[in-house]
Amino acid sequence: MKAAGVAKTALIIIDVQNGFLHPTHWGTSRSTPGCEENIALLLSAAREHNKKQGGGPSVVAICHVHHHSIYPDSLLHPGAQIEIDGQAVDAVQPLPFARPEPDEKIFIKNVNSSFIGTELEAYLRSQGVGQLIIAGLTTDHCVSTTTRMASNLRVVSTTGPDGGLDEGDIVLAGDACATFAKGGFDAETVHGVNLASLDGEFAQVEQTQDVLRVVFGYSHL
Repeated sequence: MKAAGVAKTALIIIDVQNGFLHPTHWGTSRSTPGCEENIALLLSAAREHNKKQGGGPSVVAICHVHHHSIYPDSLLHPGAQIEIDGQAVDAVQPLPFARPEPDEKIFIKNVNSSFIGTELEAYLRSQGVGQLIIAGLTTDHCVSTTTRMASNLRVVSTTGPDGGLDEGDIVLAGDACATFAKGGFDAETVHGVNLASLDGEFAQVEQTQDVLRVVFGYSHL
């Protein structure tokens, strides 16, 4: 994990959408109560960093990935609605704190991987990204699949002057993603086992506070 000014960095926010607020549709319970707060902290830090940079190669590429299911009965199907605070809202829309700003990229997918059927891979390569920070929903589905494919595709790898391969950094903010109970396992177990499977093989699993400190220089944490 490197400072954003040292390695060209992209922040990928996956499926932070209204549909995941349904209390029972996805499972009987959910992990990581502080997930949304931590995603908001990462997004705010990236935006603050970019404002300070005022453009140039050190700007963090902020990428929002949204799921639009092809299945009509999915809560992430375009046109699906969910009731929040007594009001019906579009389930595919991002949560208010994760709404993209005009200069931030949006990628729409209909499968688990953020790289299938989207221009995300081409965009990251065109930007010369050497480090990914990944957060979002859900740990064992779209977050895991995207992280694994980012590693397998070597989207942050570069070839050095000696011909060697610099693998770059893929950082998964473990407390900025979440999942649901399933298969008789509680949500925190599902979440933890999936992070353990990714850590050291496909990504570095880190805590949000460490990402803020190392990548964005939050010395006051």
